[in-house]
Amino acid sequence: MSALRQVLRRLGKSGLAFLLVLALYLAFYLAGRLFPAFVTLFLLAPLGAIVTFRALRFIQRHSLWSVRNRLLFVYGLMGVLPLLLLLVLVGLSFWGLTNDLAIYLANTALERKLDPIVGAIDSLSRMPAAERGAVAAEMQDAFSKTFRGIAFYVRDENGAHRYPLDSPELKLDPAWKDANGLLFWRERFYGWALRANGPKQVFALAPLSSELVENLVPNLGVIALIEVKRSHGHPQLSLSLENPEGQSEEPRLQLHLPPAVSTFDIPVFLPSTVQHYHVDAPNKTHEGVLWVYSRPSAVLSSFFSKSEALRGTLAVLFVVVVILFLIVEAVAVSIGISLSHRLTAAVNQLYEGTRRVLLGDFQHRIPVRDHDQLGDLSESFNQMTGNLERLFSVEKEKERLQTELEIAREVQSQLYPKEAPPMRGLKLTVCCDPARMVSGDYYDYQEIAGGKMAFAIGDVAGKGISAALLMATIQAALRAQINLNQPNTILQSSLVVSRLNQQIWANTAPEKYATFFFATFDELTRNLIYTNAGHLSPLLFRNGDVSSLDSNGTVVGAFPGAIYDESTLTLKPGDLLLCYTDGITEPENPYGEMFGEERLIDLVKKHVQRDDRELLQIILEAVRSWTGTPELQDDMTLLLAREVRTA
Repeated sequence: MSALRQVLRRLGKSGLAFLLVLALYLAFYLAGRLFPAFVTLFLLAPLGAIVTFRALRFIQRHSLWSVRNRLLFVYGLMGVLPLLLLLVLVGLSFWGLTNDLAIYLANTALERKLDPIVGAIDSLSRMPAAERGAVAAEMQDAFSKTFRGIAFYVRDENGAHRYPLDSPELKLDPAWKDANGLLFWRERFYGWALRANGPKQVFALAPLSSELVENLVPNLGVIALIEVKRSHGHPQLSLSLENPEGQSEEPRLQLHLPPAVSTFDIPVFLPSTVQHYHVDAPNKTHEGVLWVYSRPSAVLSSFFSKSEALRGTLAVLFVVVVILFLIVEAVAVSIGISLSHRLTAAVNQLYEGTRRVLLGDFQHRIPVRDHDQLGDLSESFNQMTGNLERLFSVEKEKERLQTELEIAREVQSQLYPKEAPPMRGLKLTVCCDPARMVSGDYYDYQEIAGGKMAFAIGDVAGKGISAALLMATIQAALRAQINLNQPNTILQSSLVVSRLNQQIWANTAPEKYATFFFATFDELTRNLIYTNAGHLSPLLFRNGDVSSLDSNGTVVGAFPGAIYDESTLTLKPGDLLLCYTDGITEPENPYGEMFGEERLIDLVKKHVQRDDRELLQIILEAVRSWTGTPELQDDMTLLLAREVRTA
């Protein structure tokens, strides 16, 4: 019971519905109930599509994990499935050919049966009125073996006449024109022919019995004419024949089939449309169904030659082609199995190798036995594991260097001022955003004797460790110079920068240098004395205007005999001095345009009344948005010096 429940759960509602409809189709088909079988066949199509989709999903999830199963599935798609489709195509083509041949035979035989009626009506329409009765009686005798109950009708200026007199009365609309073929009247089919000349109408009705229709082609099988009726807009099929006594006949299709010549000579239904007329619809044709229920052997034997020699030759050729086809299939299967074994073995070795690598065994190697693409793949895997082993060593070294960089960053962070900037009539606000883990930008500030304050900003050439080391050298040298002059309270900025230049030149490589700006501010006089050694000129914002400070010399550390001057600036209430490095103005957008000094000036003018810390964040965000990338192109350092009055 548990297994049954599991099977039902796997099938689901769609699977159970498919099996039920399939069982109904087989039951109807084997019982000869063709119309219900035809209806259930249409229901099988969508259910079969759903079941197939579910089956493919199940196979994909549970059966196609291994490469071997996938290869077998591919072989099935490339070999078995095309073969099945070929067989289906051959079967459908054979069924279509059989259908066309059977319908052609039935239609041709029916037309031959009805042609004499046309000739009889043509003759009767030309007869004088006095001779029509006798001629009609002779024609009835002539047609008695073919069409029992045939009737002739004449309507002219002398009135309406029926031959014989007990024939059912039929009045045709005067709109009818010449017609012949099939007529559906009183729930049955008739063969008929009509000749109309104005009000004159001459026509004949020949009832088609089941025996006549079924024997149109001897030994073919069952032939039936079926009327397509419409009920509420939907077509319905019904067998529309009567026996001569007027009693309805039940279709006994399975009783009239020719014997089968082989196991595969199964009964098939072969439908086609046939045009016919209705009495109440002048000159308008309607579609019915000409249904042939036969066997392929009966259709072929009725159409083709019955030469036994020709059939034997065709049978031998067919057997030879089948044997050759099976040999080719067997060779293809053997080659496929051999190749799949090699392929799956190589894939299994690669899988085991990747598992070993996943566990950290980079010394594992795959044996290479063949010099083909699989062998090259194995060799590539061995080279990859060797490269991984080397990369693992490099990664360890990189982690060690990363650790040292972390230490360097911690050390550099200790070099920056630890205390808040002193308030000596000048409020300093500073921020530094390094492009890498360590920065080559430098800033510093320190309170000195006599109510003064010194501050500096610099930019070391280069990035990374070397720039950070030079930055540390500059910081140590500057602190030493400031502390050396503290007792005297006289600190000349030009002298400090000159000594700093000589010290850097003497203790670093020739290619190492830095831009440097150093200034001292006197709270009493409000004078700012500064030396700009090749640094970007700081910007002074005063009453809505902006001006650049002077440059007093070249960079420090490049030329030992460089001479530096100093300049004096008196700050007024509300003045704002902006010092920055090239990481603010030189970053480029995706089109290669630099942020530039003009955008910086416009940005500061717009937000000059903001809090200094907020203003710094606005500038940094604007530069990042300009570059369009989270990675900085250079170290960004900003120093704001705002003149303030203290009580």
